[in-house]
Amino acid sequence: MNRFPRICLLAIIVTGCGGAAPRDSAKEFKGEDRKVAAAVEALETAGREADADAVCTKLLADELLATLKQQGVTCRTAIKQQFRLANSFDVTVDDVTITGDKAVAKVTSGTGSDEKPETLELVRSGAAWKISLLRQ
Repeated sequence: MNRFPRICLLAIIVTGCGGAAPRDSAKEFKGEDRKVAAAVEALETAGREADADAVCTKLLADELLATLKQQGVTCRTAIKQQFRLANSFDVTVDDVTITGDKAVAKVTSGTGSDEKPETLELVRSGAAWKISLLRQ
């Protein structure tokens, strides 16, 4: 049995098959919406590069990091495990909605017949947007 907590947000970057070249869907957005989409794209890039440090120090919201800590696992350990389980790191941002310091990014994860819709929640942290939750 897996002793690490399930990190739901990583489900979007570890689904699908194949290694198609990534498409930067953030370029399709403008202004603050582009910043939100770029945060999601950064998660995809970190997954492709197996960069757990970037995920833990730059991309996840403080409350998500606190949840991991409460569950007795370090972020880097949990993220590295998810990277090992991954067979693909494909995500496309389809829509962004911002309300104050919170944002919702609707994304498509996976490729081809493995595509599925997901919804990420992000929070503003200073000038950056950080991932706080995945709703399936």
